[in-house]
Amino acid sequence: MSETQGEVRVRSVRTQRSDNLMETAMEFGGGIVRAGLSVATLPLAILPSASREHLRNATKDVMYALAGLPGDLAKVADTVIEEWEAKGDSSAAAKTAPKDELTAS
Repeated sequence: MSETQGEVRVRSVRTQRSDNLMETAMEFGGGIVRAGLSVATLPLAILPSASREHLRNATKDVMYALAGLPGDLAKVADTVIEEWEAKGDSSAAAKTAPKDELTAS
C-alpha cells in the first residue's frame, strides 16, 4: 500500500468578497434584516417554553389564514358572479342603448 504524501484535496469554494455593488448592497441589506429580526425576537427567547409554543402555533394559524384568504375570496366572488349572471339571464335584456338626453332626437 503506497500512500502519497504532500497531496491536499482542494474543493472549489466561492469567496465571500465580491466587487459587484449590487451583491454588496444585498448582503448589507440582508445583514440589517437579520439583525432586526434578532432584536425583534429577543423578547420571545425570554418567554417560558409553553408560552413560546402557544405563540408559535398562533402565528402559524394566522399565516395559514392569510394564505387561504385569496382562495376564500375567489369562492365568494364566484358565487356572486354566478348569482349576478343568473339574475341577468332571467330579466329581459335591453336590445337598444338607453336614451341619451344630450342629443336632439
